[in-house]
Amino acid sequence: MIIDAKSIVITLIVIVVACMWGIKLVRRFALQIAQENHDAVVAMDQAEEQERLKKERAADAAASAAFLRVENVLPKATETIG
Repeated sequence: MIIDAKSIVITLIVIVVACMWGIKLVRRFALQIAQENHDAVVAMDQAEEQERLKKERAADAAASAAFLRVENVLPKATETIG
């Protein structure tokens, strides 16, 4: 095997091209994982938001029902005081 400047330059060019191709492949893979992770986080956030809204509606309904029960008693209590 002859080692001269031409073979060293060709070897370096092949190594640089292979490294660039490898880096692009790794970046594409990392981007795909990041996008899938982002989609999963968005889906979890939406599910949590829906659950929070459901609990909020249930709490509002319970508060309204409790107020309706107390509302009937309030006028009678104020009449006896006044």
